[in-house]
Amino acid sequence: MDQLKSKIKKHQKVLSEYVRKMAQERNEALGNQMTYQAIIDLVGNHFQLVRIGWHEHRYLYTVLIHFDINSETGNIWVQQNNTEILLDEDLKEYGIPKSSIVIGFRPEGIRSYAGFAVA
Repeated sequence: MDQLKSKIKKHQKVLSEYVRKMAQERNEALGNQMTYQAIIDLVGNHFQLVRIGWHEHRYLYTVLIHFDINSETGNIWVQQNNTEILLDEDLKEYGIPKSSIVIGFRPEGIRSYAGFAVA
């Protein structure tokens, strides 16, 4: 149990830092006209990067990335990725192996073929 709690704490720290960094980088980008927000829920273990703002005469709200941490396994679930970012490559730099990442928006039968966790 202590090992699981430790894994969850590590993943909370990494994902919090990761989505905050992504939001900051996008908010500081030249020519950016949208607002990027890091939404972090440490109780429910949800981490999102959202884009908000007006484009011409339309209001846009887009969830770019959504992560969850499973409380039973400690694995990171990628629920949404509306970017071209290879999240496993980015998270590897934080010490998160592919075997701790579940691609939740892909069918269970194909998740393991790329070396990701299944559940």
